[in-house]
Amino acid sequence: MSVTLNATKDSHDGGEHKATGTVILFLSIAVLAGCLCKLILSQILKNKFPAPFTVIVLILGFTMGMIISHIPVMSNDFLLGEKALKDINPHLIYYIFLPLLIFDSAFNSRFYVIRQHIVSAILLAGPGILISIGIIAVFAVFIFPYQWSWLVSIMFGSILSATDPVAVVALLHESGASKSLAALIDLESLLNDGSAFVIFMVFRDIIVGASNSTKKVLIDIAKFTIGGPIFGIVCGIIAVIFFNLVHNELEVEIISTFGLAYLIFYVADVELGVSAVLALVVMGLFMAKYKYCISSHVQVTMTNTWRIIIDFANILIFIITGIILAHSLVDTKATIVVRDFGYSILLYIVLHLGRILSVIIFYPLMRWSGVPFSWKEYLVLIWSGLRGSMSVILALMVDSDDRIDVETRHRYLFHICMISLLTLIINGTSSKFLVRLLHLDHGTPESEQILLQAVEHMRRQTANQLYKMKQEKQFSCVDWHMLDEYLPEKLVQEMDAERRTSVHRRLSVLPDLDPNILLNISQQHSTINTELQQIPSICETDSVPIDITPQEKNPTIKHLVLPLIGFLGNEKKENTRFRNELTNRFLTALLIDYEKQWYRGMIRRRTLYILVKSVEKAKHQHSLKLHWNLIIEHFRLSKWLKTLMQFDCIKTQSNKFLFDHIFLTIELVLAFHSTRTRMDKIQHEFPELANIDRDIWNKVCQETHFYHLTASYILLDLQQSYELCWQIQMTKRCAQILLKYESKMITQLYETGIFGHSVYSHISELIEKKSLKLEFYRVSIPKGHLKPIEDAFDLLPIFQSLPNEEKTRWQTILKGKHRWFQPNKILLRKDKTVSTAYLIGRGIVECNIDSIPIYYRSGNIVGIDALFSQDYRSNGTYFVSGGLFEGYVIDEELLRQFLDNDYLAPLVYREIALHVLSNNYQTRLKLNRLQLRLLLYKRAKFYRKISEPTIQLNENQRVLILAGHVTQLSNGLSNKYESIQLEFFNNENELFLDSSTIIYSWTDDDEQFCIKETDHTVHFPLQTKDLLSDDFCYPGYRPDTK
Repeated sequence: MSVTLNATKDSHDGGEHKATGTVILFLSIAVLAGCLCKLILSQILKNKFPAPFTVIVLILGFTMGMIISHIPVMSNDFLLGEKALKDINPHLIYYIFLPLLIFDSAFNSRFYVIRQHIVSAILLAGPGILISIGIIAVFAVFIFPYQWSWLVSIMFGSILSATDPVAVVALLHESGASKSLAALIDLESLLNDGSAFVIFMVFRDIIVGASNSTKKVLIDIAKFTIGGPIFGIVCGIIAVIFFNLVHNELEVEIISTFGLAYLIFYVADVELGVSAVLALVVMGLFMAKYKYCISSHVQVTMTNTWRIIIDFANILIFIITGIILAHSLVDTKATIVVRDFGYSILLYIVLHLGRILSVIIFYPLMRWSGVPFSWKEYLVLIWSGLRGSMSVILALMVDSDDRIDVETRHRYLFHICMISLLTLIINGTSSKFLVRLLHLDHGTPESEQILLQAVEHMRRQTANQLYKMKQEKQFSCVDWHMLDEYLPEKLVQEMDAERRTSVHRRLSVLPDLDPNILLNISQQHSTINTELQQIPSICETDSVPIDITPQEKNPTIKHLVLPLIGFLGNEKKENTRFRNELTNRFLTALLIDYEKQWYRGMIRRRTLYILVKSVEKAKHQHSLKLHWNLIIEHFRLSKWLKTLMQFDCIKTQSNKFLFDHIFLTIELVLAFHSTRTRMDKIQHEFPELANIDRDIWNKVCQETHFYHLTASYILLDLQQSYELCWQIQMTKRCAQILLKYESKMITQLYETGIFGHSVYSHISELIEKKSLKLEFYRVSIPKGHLKPIEDAFDLLPIFQSLPNEEKTRWQTILKGKHRWFQPNKILLRKDKTVSTAYLIGRGIVECNIDSIPIYYRSGNIVGIDALFSQDYRSNGTYFVSGGLFEGYVIDEELLRQFLDNDYLAPLVYREIALHVLSNNYQTRLKLNRLQLRLLLYKRAKFYRKISEPTIQLNENQRVLILAGHVTQLSNGLSNKYESIQLEFFNNENELFLDSSTIIYSWTDDDEQFCIKETDHTVHFPLQTKDLLSDDFCYPGYRPDTK
């Protein structure tokens, strides 16, 4: 113990060790003083003080520096610590703080939000910074009386062009203003610092003689501007690969991000001599794009850790900056005269004029390339050009360089410190007033309306809970008036006082609900779970209504018919902003649900990246339809895979790649479909949002419902078409959820003391390894399956009952007709002559007739009626919908072979009859497509190659003539009817047929039977074999659970 005490005493007496200790003492007290300021701002002043917290800390450091600089004798450790700190090496600040601040801004940014502003940010940080440097240089040469050269003036301009808008960005985030504006300012600052630093380094080397030739200057420019980003992207790729290989190692992943930030910064700056700032910015943005390389269980902890570290670093750097600014002003008083203060104020004005000029020049390109801003937001963008730590650090680096004359160094330091003080104090403090003056702190009117209804929902739910509590006997002695302080109304009042909003005033005019109604709110909005058991092979949106009335424990939708809703037509222009706001809220809910599915192991990182990217693009366009279309785009076969599939010699390998593609398709649709519960919950539990505009609310909800129904239909088709893919996907999904459940259970057993730490750690590690394997490795194909994907020919029921030799013959014939078609590929155009029909093997074909979508799936032959009768043209435009389409091209020759085959002919003629009736006589018969199919399958009589030349018709008989002609004899008169006609016979008649005649016949009673029949599950081509319910697709998954 005595040795330790003596060592401590010796170190205290040693000069260097004592200086280090006093610096720690000063910084500790200063940080605590900063935290005290934060408490005063939030708890006492209620955040009403206009200056941001970082500016308050800067003023605190500046005040401490000014006071201590006038104390002649340093008599205690606190003062000695401040003295040591003011003389800190600027390169030390550069290497300690810049890597943290730059990497945090890049890595923790929302890449898909800032990506929309990359062009605008490059304009402001590239040509824009050159304009700013040029204006400052002109001012320094012609206005300053220092006789500075152009090189010195340009270096001076490069330092003053480095912005630090952290205070304004924090204010925009806190006030609820435009996230896009905050993203642009933040991204511009990142790129701006990189550009300014590159120009500074180039011109500093020229001034001090390190770059003495034009070739050397050009090499330095290329090395800084190109080498930095290239090194950053390479390091980003390596980092993403590394983090993808590490799974749920919390300490390793978090510490590695800090280590990488410092390592890359040092290697770029010292070892490679490239721009460390640009390298770190690019690496951070690349990792932000692939931020899900960080394990799911580490994401939240890492975000919180970085936020705490950055808050601590900001307090330190702004205190140090304030101290340095204070001493710099005092130490340069020998060189600086009174007029220099006037020049600094004039320079402050010129900086803003340059900023205005840059924004005006690039306004057209910025408006074209990114999210359009209002003129109010452009004012905030101009006013956000604060100068802070980066400029001060560069000025200190110049001040410490003895190769530059003393007077220039002092003037550099003085003017840069003055500009930093002016921008931070004036711009930083007045930004809050500016945002309020421009009414940007309240968000859009539509978001405020949604906020109002959300508060109203909270008020009603709280009132409901309070009413229940009042009925309980154990609460009979409670002073209910004291609880008023804790009600939502009081919380809103306090929020209004801080934000200067009027939510409470508008809330007070909304009507109160009767307590009895409040008790029934939850019951009125209970969610009905449905299952999809069987679907028809033709689906018409207006033919059969969806009945989700629970008639039994597990209600079933036997006939999935997608409803036609108003959003398919032209939208009203009024209230577009509310629709956009509401759509973005729904898209945000989808994004949260996708991330939750990833956390639970239901989807892979690759799938999550696709979904997040599509959501962010859709939010930019305020379009749920765009989100769905972007998902469908990933169903397309790549060019290289289509090329591989053409070669039979590598069919096994190409089928494996196709299997992976279908596996991804199923996972994407399942992920989207699983959000249905979350969206339904929003609709059921927040009906207050409908108070804003019920029509818009209904349209957005119906649109969401429409796409989820479409996803259900696609899932059922995928389930049947790719049975093995579906089986493996479901197996993997169930395995992941089972592992999550087991992890939760062992955690509970450990927390209750039943499991010891070693057992808990061992089992947890096993679970994590299994989860990692499911995440990154392909699930093996079960034994007994020779093919990963079954041939489409084997799925067609019309060939199933043929003898093996005959089946093989037809398979050989159809092999040359086999085709793959991408999503949205047009097969037939309306009113065009049809030369080929399409036999659907897998996938869905859509046809829009009078804005009513009709869906055809496996077993149907689209265009068969027009191909059979050359007088017919396509009645609509047929295109591939909702995924890949695999089928066979049917030309006239192949159709003739079908019709000449005694077994296939009745099946093909029935398909022709169905299309003829549905496309030409559906209105006349008053039957929808499902009923027409039932009629042809179960009730109608088919005549072909009959031995008797006549048939006897009863009353109210219908006859569809497909080929040949028929002759009617009535009262001695002969009437001849040609092919492709539907004739109605009200009386008993006798028809004469020729040898080529092919007809269908049925009665009015048959039609009435089909109308009354509720079970349309006749022998459709390729029926569903299994149930598709929420619990089957997502066992144990609930979006509102953790």
